[in-house]
Amino acid sequence: MGIQTEQKEGQMVLSGDFIKITYDAKSGKVNAEGRNGFGLSGICATVRLSDGRVYHSEEAGTNRQAEIEEVVDKFGKGKLLVISKEYEDKTTLFQKFYCYEEQPYLIAETGVKSEGCIGSNKITVLKAEAVTFPEGKDMRFLFTPFDNDDFIRYAALSFSEIKESYEVSAVYNAESRSGMVAGSVSHSVWKTGIRAQRQEESCTSLGGFEVVAGVTSKITRDTLPHGIVYGTQIVSPKIFLGFFEDYRDGLEAYGHANGVEAPPLKWEKGVPVGWNSWAAVATEINYDIYTKTSDFVKEKLQSKGYSADGRVYINFDAFWDRLTEEELIAAAKHVKANGQIPGIYTTPFTFWGKSDSQEAVPGTNGMYCWQDVLLKDEQGNILPPIDGGLCIDPTHPGNKMRLEWELNNFKRWGFQYVKMDFMAHGAVEGVHFDKDITTGIAAYNFGMQQIDKILEEELENQDFFISLSIAPIFPGQYAHGRRVSCDVFGTIDWTEYMLNSLSYGWWLNENVYRFNDPDHVVLYNSYNHREESMFNEGLSRFISAAISGTMLLSSDDYREEAAKRRAEEILTNRAILEVATAGKTFRPVEGNTGDRACDSFVRRREDGALYLAVFNFSGTEKKQMELSLERLGLAGKTTYKARDLWSGEEMEVKDSIHIALEEAQPKLYLLEEEK
Repeated sequence: MGIQTEQKEGQMVLSGDFIKITYDAKSGKVNAEGRNGFGLSGICATVRLSDGRVYHSEEAGTNRQAEIEEVVDKFGKGKLLVISKEYEDKTTLFQKFYCYEEQPYLIAETGVKSEGCIGSNKITVLKAEAVTFPEGKDMRFLFTPFDNDDFIRYAALSFSEIKESYEVSAVYNAESRSGMVAGSVSHSVWKTGIRAQRQEESCTSLGGFEVVAGVTSKITRDTLPHGIVYGTQIVSPKIFLGFFEDYRDGLEAYGHANGVEAPPLKWEKGVPVGWNSWAAVATEINYDIYTKTSDFVKEKLQSKGYSADGRVYINFDAFWDRLTEEELIAAAKHVKANGQIPGIYTTPFTFWGKSDSQEAVPGTNGMYCWQDVLLKDEQGNILPPIDGGLCIDPTHPGNKMRLEWELNNFKRWGFQYVKMDFMAHGAVEGVHFDKDITTGIAAYNFGMQQIDKILEEELENQDFFISLSIAPIFPGQYAHGRRVSCDVFGTIDWTEYMLNSLSYGWWLNENVYRFNDPDHVVLYNSYNHREESMFNEGLSRFISAAISGTMLLSSDDYREEAAKRRAEEILTNRAILEVATAGKTFRPVEGNTGDRACDSFVRRREDGALYLAVFNFSGTEKKQMELSLERLGLAGKTTYKARDLWSGEEMEVKDSIHIALEEAQPKLYLLEEEK
């Protein structure tokens, strides 16, 4: 029916199929309501300038105006509500609310404009007096981390546990799944935080909710305040606000909106399948291990279906620089002769030496030393290390020269895949060489644009794959894949940790990045020693990776015969490989797990069949599960055939499915309606 507009009694109303927006001219506040009973009431906005001036949308001002315009943009067709106020100093504060005919969300922006140049490092885009929602017993606030460093976890928090979330959050009823999603969809300048406040002495209601551009904290890895944005007009990031019967649909819609704003880097050559050296051999990597691994993968895995359309990657991780240039070129040739694709590793924005290093930066012909390119504060002090590495200024010409030198070397040596690690160092706030770039995210965009420019021809032809490891969630348009969690190894607790990130970040796959990366698939070796992990732990890593979206890179030391045998047994299961190489993520069944992982995930096939993956995260106790078919998304009164894709065993199920799991055991089923 389109977006209907109405003006009466000092109010302007936009009503669509999904959202209703009401502006009250007297108070200057806005209400946004969804048809699911969720809403934000008393929305206002605030901009704080660097000179101390603060502008509040609800304060009395001159020339307060509101108008509704037609809009057609990349998000669709709809109506735009523009609210503006001019202050005595001729500064104008404005709010924009875009409401679309076919979208279950609105897009909001807040900004200021002035006759002269102004600066700001904090814009409260949406500040609501309260969140309204139907009564529910298990209400949750989603904490989303800024990046995936330091083994940080997502968390579905009770209202008594709320803390600031980054870039996106959701408020939802975990039982009914109804809720709302709010977050930024543009990531060129600002870091964004989402905050909520529960009402005093209440764990079931919220007394405030706000989305703020210009946040920093330990979780964003910053020691300095957010950088100041300058101009005659300063605008916040675009903020998504949607109301959904199922919060999972909302997070997927949010992810898709990010992809509309900045489409993922194109990749149509299948899921990256292969091997990565880090968990397998770490610092021991050498020419012999690399090439013999390639031979084993070719002869024992690749020949039995371990590939995606015949493509297999064999990747160096860190410490490849212990090889000579001749060895690297020969190693890449060896891999290619085996019908595989060689990969390598770099840290574009991180220096692992000392802050006073006078050593020349490689590729700069002695023009710059490392001390020159490191990120500094306003007093010229080099910023403290993160994870033991110092932050490089992505805007410094010395780093651009280094990146050109290194990436061109990779191409010349024959590599066609690069894992880029510790990327969040490039998004840290500091004083940048390029004075037009004043925020960490702007610098990160600058650096990533340089990388994609150096690889422009290869990226256009899809002959080079970029995978990010430790990295901010956003922006995502510069790489094909991003690790959904921090490092993951071979025991069941590592699988649970990775699946926590998938439980609340599955929606990144295909929307923000082409692939979620579940990290190295360690089937045999446990972390930091050579003890054998349980078979079920290895199988859990395989299935957890297969459902992630996915990148499927094994990482065991194939000098060990037992590791070879396990790889041959697990990695050649064609039914599970078919799930993995589809490149489709599973979604969680439940969203009430706090900072732990959900133990059940589903994905619907185009023909209506449903995949179901379940996990037992205990390595010492067995587990019994009973799952409602309706809760999984199937018709409860219908009979289905459930086939275990690992064992091949089948059973009939109706209304619910009963599953018995051994210690650390996973199962992956295909449920099809009985004909």
